[in-house]
Amino acid sequence: MADSRKGEHHANRAREMLRQGRLADAERELRAAVASDPSRGDWMLNLGWTLEAIGRQDEALQLYRQAASLLPTARDPRLAEGLMLAKLGRHDEAAIAFESTLKVDPKCETAVSMLIRSHALAGRHDEAETAYYLALHSIERPATSHLEVARSLLARGDLKRAEHCFRRAIAEGPTLAGARVELARVLLLAERGHETAGLLAEEFRRGGVPSQLTLEAVRIHLAVGRNAEAGTLLEQLARTEPSNPRLHLLLARTMRRRSDLLRAARHAEVASRLSKDLPGLATEAALIAIARGLTDAAREGLARDLDAANSPTDRVDLVELVGALLTVGLVDRAEKLFTARFGRTIRHTHSADAEVLRLGARLSFEQGDVREGRARARKLYRLAPTSIVALHNLALAAIEHRNFPAASAWIARARAIAPSDAGIRKLRTLLWWRRVTSILRRA
Repeated sequence: MADSRKGEHHANRAREMLRQGRLADAERELRAAVASDPSRGDWMLNLGWTLEAIGRQDEALQLYRQAASLLPTARDPRLAEGLMLAKLGRHDEAAIAFESTLKVDPKCETAVSMLIRSHALAGRHDEAETAYYLALHSIERPATSHLEVARSLLARGDLKRAEHCFRRAIAEGPTLAGARVELARVLLLAERGHETAGLLAEEFRRGGVPSQLTLEAVRIHLAVGRNAEAGTLLEQLARTEPSNPRLHLLLARTMRRRSDLLRAARHAEVASRLSKDLPGLATEAALIAIARGLTDAAREGLARDLDAANSPTDRVDLVELVGALLTVGLVDRAEKLFTARFGRTIRHTHSADAEVLRLGARLSFEQGDVREGRARARKLYRLAPTSIVALHNLALAAIEHRNFPAASAWIARARAIAPSDAGIRKLRTLLWWRRVTSILRRA
């Protein structure tokens, strides 16, 4: 009895110290309480939580397991064990702990959502779905379960079902942090980026968005061309995380797209000093160099970054990269990236996409395929009759085929739209020269 009262005294002191944030003192008192009565699983559990807060994860995990053996009908030690294993990346073991938790408390939403996550991260997506359906049966509003299965579906590329589950998660858990950003990412992948603005605005109206999700929202804004919105979010985040290298990389990209090349270069330099090997940094520096007319400096950076990383997934980033590769003469690399994303039959598959047709026509001319370049340029011209690029390409194709009257007509149309365009002036010179050499050959 004396030992029990002594243990209670130590446990009460530990609770007070935990409230005050005195973790080391709380650990000492809890160890004394457990020593006085090793059968008290609740004290052992509290000691485990304290050690986890201190950062001694292996010791905490052992205490959770001991507490679970002493408390066979208690949920918390099993849940704590599963959460710790998940934090350590031991997903197979975590799944077992969460299943044990659900046997004690089938309505524990944290356990079922984490079980779905553990199965998904271990690559067992079918088992993740099974756990999700069980959650629908036992939990009234399983918002986090919708969220976790949506992530699993997204990992498998099932965008339609992922969107449905993200929307259900938001409907049943409107305060879930970041769910709208994740849904916006799904819409972007489904090429419905124009639908993301409202979702992102709602997310930030609620406040408290973590920096990682803020940067993801910035990526989505940039991918859709909303450079002003991206810049606003980045400038807000820069006040709290000025040493985040990824922040400066995205600021460099935003400033470049807004034609503020001086600030773009400065942020790229800051990002380089903070993290020299940051993925995408060499490409961004090369794009800034190209915008400043420094193509020789850009070529090496583009080649190095492509060797070190995968191609970008965002459409606008890929289009920029392919255009940059063509500018510095890396035509084969440009063709490989372009074809992998858009295919070879863009006149049929992307007949309403002016940007892809424009880039595809340029690629064909760079490869020397004048016939396909002309066909793509004609498709672009029908889609956008005032496109200087289309008119330029059609005039160039006509010159290459020695159809000088047609070339002259295309150049005249282009000059009527943009009288001072430098490319059209060069084409006039080229047309004059080809006509002269043609006459000289006949003579």
